[in-house]
Amino acid sequence: KTPEQLPLLFPTLELAQAVAGEWDAQGKEIDSTTMPMMTLTCTAIDWVGGERDQAIDGVADYAGHDLLCYWDESSSDIQDLQNEIWQPLLDWTTLTFDAPLATTSGLLSVDQPTDALKALHNAVCTFPNMELAALSSIVRIGGSLVVGLALMKGHLDVEKAHEAVLLHEKFQIERWGADEEAEERHVNILTEFRTAMKFLSLIRA
Repeated sequence: KTPEQLPLLFPTLELAQAVAGEWDAQGKEIDSTTMPMMTLTCTAIDWVGGERDQAIDGVADYAGHDLLCYWDESSSDIQDLQNEIWQPLLDWTTLTFDAPLATTSGLLSVDQPTDALKALHNAVCTFPNMELAALSSIVRIGGSLVVGLALMKGHLDVEKAHEAVLLHEKFQIERWGADEEAEERHVNILTEFRTAMKFLSLIRA
């Protein structure tokens, strides 16, 4: 059973075997942090399955303030990086979903076209519950629906997605150096991305 006492049903044998392996690896006490496939499966069944509309809205709402829409114009170097890494992703979003997003500089919110927001909401709706759980994990930790969709659609690999969501932070690190907290956060994002994509591969097996 899931934490909500629903049947723990798997869409593929491969996912079931992966979760069984996580359980087999447990010691005397259960450590949920070492069971990412179990966690995502239960999230898909309990949360997405029980509140699908709310889950869709929560993910799709990131389109209204997507990380890739907030550009830094403080130097030509960062602008070059944004044009190299972010702009192609925004162009892909326009072509793939007919959802052109507006960009701005600074932190002040920019209003996005209503049709673009609707198109991206519709795109999120197409994912079944298990895949939506993976997409939600990617989007929430990365702060970008554009990157999440590109990963889910196979347009980006994990390393490129990680590079995109940390573009500004890594640029600052190269200038001023890293701190332990930032490095830990970067590792956590990469781990979450890899976990979500492993989960996706298992449910699509």
